[in-house]
Amino acid sequence: MVIGSILFASAFLAANCFAQGDVQQAKTAALEKLSGYYQFPNNVAFVQFKLKDNTLFAKQLWDNKAYQLTQIEETTFESKEEGYKIEFLIDSSGRFTHAKIMGRIMTTKVGFDPKVIKQLSVAQLKRLEGTYSLTDDNSLKIDIRPSANGLTIKQLWDNKEIAFTPRSETFFLNEDGTFPLTFLLNGKEATQVTCFENDVWLKAK
Repeated sequence: MVIGSILFASAFLAANCFAQGDVQQAKTAALEKLSGYYQFPNNVAFVQFKLKDNTLFAKQLWDNKAYQLTQIEETTFESKEEGYKIEFLIDSSGRFTHAKIMGRIMTTKVGFDPKVIKQLSVAQLKRLEGTYSLTDDNSLKIDIRPSANGLTIKQLWDNKEIAFTPRSETFFLNEDGTFPLTFLLNGKEATQVTCFENDVWLKAK
């Protein structure tokens, strides 16, 4: 009877350990889906959510400040020290696509690392070239051409040129990372580019 009791207790403890391991694995897998880079509405700032030792951290890429997050609901977290609320949102297909910070700032998950320059082919750069006019003032035009490292914009009203490097096929930054370009593609060709948050330029046909 004593031996039987020991065997039963051992089996119970082993089963319990396996169950706890499964729960932890499931929790880790769920948190991994939240990880990635999220872009702020100004298109310049990014925050990275990263899992470390089964704990989610938020890192501001503009100053590298990191926040440890505490899970308060399934998809809602707070920074441990400051109490900043972060809510992760899913789309209709069940993928996490946005994170709302402090209940008012909507960030969008992107599929690239904004710190890493992406190598694009000549064909990928060529489809972005052309002359673009500002939607609010058609007299203002820019000329976009491929360069050795990405793209060059020439402001046609003053002939000033600015160099950009790609972070993805459609997102570019200038040298100091303060001037973002976001292209909209229709099939294989670009139809418009947005500078900063909402300066939209349409490509001449």
